[in-house]
Amino acid sequence: MEEMKIRENLYNKMQQEYNDFIDNLKQQPPEKIIEGAYQKVIKEEILGDFYPEYKHYDIDKIKALGKTKEPLEELYQGWMNCDAGIHQVLEDSIYDTLDEIEKVQKQKQKAQER
Repeated sequence: MEEMKIRENLYNKMQQEYNDFIDNLKQQPPEKIIEGAYQKVIKEEILGDFYPEYKHYDIDKIKALGKTKEPLEELYQGWMNCDAGIHQVLEDSIYDTLDEIEKVQKQKQKAQER
């Protein structure tokens, strides 16, 4: 099978899995929906990494993932078991934003002093 078709098949399978997850989440009470919010966001991010046009991942790995029953859940569980977490990326973003805010404030202050 052609590589692009393999990637499309995996993406479609993952997209359907995501849609089923969302449909199930919508039927839950508000507390469960709130609890599921993190999972929703992470699964969206994972899914976005598997657009067929993106060739980040080796085709043999794509084929192997495509053979799993729930590839999106497999990847989500891998994320949950990962030691890295999202904190470092978030912290870096906060530092960058704080630097930018400080820079803008200093520019405004200099403009007012003129």
